[in-house]
Amino acid sequence: MLLVVSKHDDEKSPSGTPIIRHTDRDREFRAAVESTGAEHIERHFARYFGEPTSVFHEIVSDTVHLDVHIIPPRPERDCWTLFTTGMSDLPMSAPPEAAAFAYAELVISLPREWRIDRLQLTPPPPDLERWYWPIYWLKNLARLPHEYDTWLGLGHTIPNGDPAEPFALGTKLCGWLLLPPINVPEEALQIALPDGRTVHLLAMHALHAEEMAMKLNKGLDPLIDALDRAGVAEVLAPERAPVARRKLFGLF
Repeated sequence: MLLVVSKHDDEKSPSGTPIIRHTDRDREFRAAVESTGAEHIERHFARYFGEPTSVFHEIVSDTVHLDVHIIPPRPERDCWTLFTTGMSDLPMSAPPEAAAFAYAELVISLPREWRIDRLQLTPPPPDLERWYWPIYWLKNLARLPHEYDTWLGLGHTIPNGDPAEPFALGTKLCGWLLLPPINVPEEALQIALPDGRTVHLLAMHALHAEEMAMKLNKGLDPLIDALDRAGVAEVLAPERAPVARRKLFGLF
């Protein structure tokens, strides 16, 4: 379920992180703006991440036209790389101090064993949801800033509900952390479009509830340090254990 921003500008977590809460809302359908920049973004990914071989085209688009492009595993990057185009067709409602980061696209890395082929069958297979949920979240997070006049940036965490619930059967992961893609050159982290826009890439890292609580209570740096010590990679690992433990009363 997607949520809409409810302004509580003075609410902060124990670590001092600003909190934006959301509530449901109804909104009329808005025709997508003309898509621009997609070909340039695709060429950028082909250069730094690998050549896309297929794409999930969006048939009906609300506000922005979002496609998810698929780069298969290869020796230099042994995982599936999925990325969006269309999120950067409109600027996000970033605060003045983050205005330079108003344009973004999302990236997620899936293990080579992920059954992307199951997502391309007609009719859809019975186990579709098991393999589709990362794509669902790519599309929904990419559209969220434009639907709800908010923004997504580096270090932001987004839970699956309140309280957060697991994304799917077979995993306890229930939230996302946005960070720069890793294991790519620094020049790969942003895309300069011909019309002057600078598009920043945000990589989606799946988190446990304990890890999101750690970020709220202690801050982003301790969480990143804990993930690094545990060897948690950018590639989605649905069955991995949390790097933070829930102590008595949920305090850390």
